[in-house]
Amino acid sequence: MIQSRFPTTNLPQSQFRILVQQFESSMSFASGVTRHVYMKALDQLLFFAEGNQFKFTPEDFTQFRLWLLDGRKLSNNTVNTYMTASRRFCEFLVELGVLQQNPAWSVHGSAQHFNVTKVSLREVTHAISRINRSSLLGKRDYAFLSVIFECGATISELLNADIGDLKRSGEAVEMRVKPKGARGRYEVIRLTRAASSALYAYIDSRGQVASDFPLFSTVNAGRATQKRLSFRGARAAMRKRLTIDEKRALRLDSLRTYCAVRLMKQGRTSEEIKSFMRFKSNMPFRKIMVNSKAMAEKR
Repeated sequence: MIQSRFPTTNLPQSQFRILVQQFESSMSFASGVTRHVYMKALDQLLFFAEGNQFKFTPEDFTQFRLWLLDGRKLSNNTVNTYMTASRRFCEFLVELGVLQQNPAWSVHGSAQHFNVTKVSLREVTHAISRINRSSLLGKRDYAFLSVIFECGATISELLNADIGDLKRSGEAVEMRVKPKGARGRYEVIRLTRAASSALYAYIDSRGQVASDFPLFSTVNAGRATQKRLSFRGARAAMRKRLTIDEKRALRLDSLRTYCAVRLMKQGRTSEEIKSFMRFKSNMPFRKIMVNSKAMAEKR
């Protein structure tokens, strides 16, 4: 019955493509990598819509999600990203007045399954603490991992941050971040003492920096460059840092879950963790909490 009440919208394929191009031009909030991935997602949406009676309803996007999983055989992570791109695109169409409501808003990706028994919180803490910080590269990687583990920052928030986004207020240090997909809306991460100490040790070792320099840059011949660290570069660098032993290594994408585990073990409530880690919707929060509870109980 909900489906029958949702307003339908018929768009000619030519107009659909023009709107996708306009959306791409509007994505100043996204990095080059994100824009590329979002356009790949919308290419798939265009292809799917062309062969179906696509009317921009929740059911259409549910069928699109199933087609990505079963027809295209894409991974859960990729489907999740593609559905996020679809929601952003529909939000853009609502802003233009093309759609009355966002039909993809309630259609989420597939549940991600993590093996929560292989790496303990103590092992993760030890892996980060043993990073050799005698070099600039070691200081950078230690600071990067510390801010995620201590403060629940996301990878994209750190990669998009500039030096000028850091603000001191007495002894407290805050970092202004632009959430993924949000245009013009900033949030504030309150850094723990351990995270801010690691971050400023890294910044001080870089020498003279300007406010518009990237917070995390590449390192060449032992010196910091002005080139922003990429997502691929961060994952490659941190993979070595998060090696537990010969058979086990923690994915960088999973480190934020261990922040929730750490907070849970400190006695924080679910609402406190949700607020601290800046979750806006319940589904990804519930997902991370299920994994966190399982890890906390087993280790």
